Amino acid sequence: MVPKTDVDVASASAPKPIAGVLDTIRNLFKITEFVIFLIVVVLLIVGAMINPRFLGIDNIKIMTRDTAILAIAAIGVGFTILTAGIDLSVGSIIGLGGVMSAYFIMVWGLPIWLAILMTLALGFLIGSFHGLYVTKLHMHGFLITLVTMGLARGFILVITNAFPITGLPRAYNYLGQGYVFNVIPVPVIICLIIAGLAFYLLRFTYIGRQIYAAGSNIEAARYSGVNVDARIMLCYIISVICASIVGIIQAARMSLGHPGSGEGFELMAITACILGGLSLMGGEGGVLGILAGALLIGVLQNEMVMLNINPYWHRIVIGLVLLVAITFDYVRRRRRT
Repeated sequence: MVPKTDVDVASASAPKPIAGVLDTIRNLFKITEFVIFLIVVVLLIVGAMINPRFLGIDNIKIMTRDTAILAIAAIGVGFTILTAGIDLSVGSIIGLGGVMSAYFIMVWGLPIWLAILMTLALGFLIGSFHGLYVTKLHMHGFLITLVTMGLARGFILVITNAFPITGLPRAYNYLGQGYVFNVIPVPVIICLIIAGLAFYLLRFTYIGRQIYAAGSNIEAARYSGVNVDARIMLCYIISVICASIVGIIQAARMSLGHPGSGEGFELMAITACILGGLSLMGGEGGVLGILAGALLIGVLQNEMVMLNINPYWHRIVIGLVLLVAITFDYVRRRRRT
């Protein structure tokens, strides 16, 4: 017999309107996005109390821009997690995307739009490469993307000789430094477009339903007629393309293609996904949760900067947050089974 909790007793003894309110509150706390929203509110209040500039217009612009950049990468890697895979090459692909777009413009002399298209095409090829290894050789995404993580970073150092590519045109830099109506950072607009497309794909198309099916039970999905290989390949392609877009934005933001750009970004992107309710076992979560997880990390990182916390502690904090998120994920799944 399952013992009743204090909340259950209170709900049973309270009048019906109050019991209904208690049930509503209890259900809200079961929603990942709502819990994250409350945590973000608390962080904002604490940050504003310690440093009044934390909620200033200039800092909010910086915070939303950084959060949007992280969210784009997290949405991409989130697709691979939905299929019970992973993409560890996100950080290196970000560096590669920024360096290659700068290389195409400054060394090859290509127009900005063509350089961006070629960078995205390169991302498409790398994502297809990952997908083929996962689907045809039945290799876990962890292994093949781990290889790419090292290869991409090495290739960056070879073509740049470990020196940044500078002199990018102002029109290109607008992608990372510009504002719409002098208020909304351009990366936020790009993030909203990508998030909207991803949300529509996963929620309102049969392809999205098949991605969830492949992540939940790949063999059952195959027997149901789902082209599992095509769906998994699509997810790995989306992941690399999103990382390449982040690389392009980062290069525009810094006005150069830096060979060290994107280092450690895979940790933050994966953390945002797990915080947002995605399960490492696949088939669970969504875009709204990823955005919420990215917002939490963005606010947390910005607050650590505003509070002058030693930068060396930042990764430790993010790592601990990931540990907590993974722990909750496994505890939640064990309770269900």
